[in-house]
Formats: sequence, structure tokens, C-alpha cells
Amino acid sequence: MELTVKELFHEAILYDVPHMAHAVYYAVEKGFVQWEDPESRIPYGELDHGEIIRMRDENWLRMCTVKLFVVEMGGKRYAVYLAGKEGEVKALHRKIYGEVARRVRDVSGKMDASVYCEETEVWQSFREFKQQVVEFPCFVGEM
Repeated sequence: MELTVKELFHEAILYDVPHMAHAVYYAVEKGFVQWEDPESRIPYGELDHGEIIRMRDENWLRMCTVKLFVVEMGGKRYAVYLAGKEGEVKALHRKIYGEVARRVRDVSGKMDASVYCEETEVWQSFREFKQQVVEFPCFVGEM
């Protein structure tokens, strides 16, 4: 069964797909479709993608405010964090490890990567883990 425009929008928000969410929002705001229309009615070819990219880059929908970061610790070891800003990662890393995080990398594009947790004996994506976290910044673990 096909999703409605509204359901597609909600899924784009839930799964942190900002370009899709902004495109759907744009299509509704400009009158191309209504919220209850089937998603197949969205005329993607007629949308102003430059404007959608601008909206996404300005983060009109306030999406993806929590990102996935790694701090290189040497010896192929990395500390993994979920946080809003690099500065939060640096402060938490210093608190946990007592050292300055020299290189912090935003690896939010890897949010769907799955990792195995030995404590819970469960495979889980970083995105799934993020949905369970109550407070950010959050130390995810070491790899």
C-alpha cells in the first residue's frame, strides 16, 4: 500500500532523511500536493531543487541536530559519540579520558552502520541507538 505525503514526511523525519523531508515540505507548501495525497503524486521534476537544498542547508525543519562523531585515539582505536556539536564531544571526551580530543570527525553519514554490543549481545545501528538515548551528548563506546 502506498504511503500518503504526510506519512512519507513523517518517515523522512523519523529516519533523519533531511533532503526528502524538505522536498516533501516544499511540495506541500508550494501547493504541488496535499498532505493526504498519495506520495506518487509528488512531481519531483517540477520542484525547485536549488530552493530545497537551501532550505535543507538552513535546516528549516530542525533535523539532524544530533550527529555521530568519532575521536581518533591512536592504535586504530576510536571513541564514538552522539552529540549536537563538536565542542560537546571534546568536553565529554576530556571528562571520560582526561585528554584533549585532537581530531573530532563528523561521521553522521554512517548513522545506519550496525555494530555489535557485547553487553546486550545485540546488533544495532547508531540510528537505532540514538532513538533510545535520553540525554545528549552521549558516549557510545570504543571501537
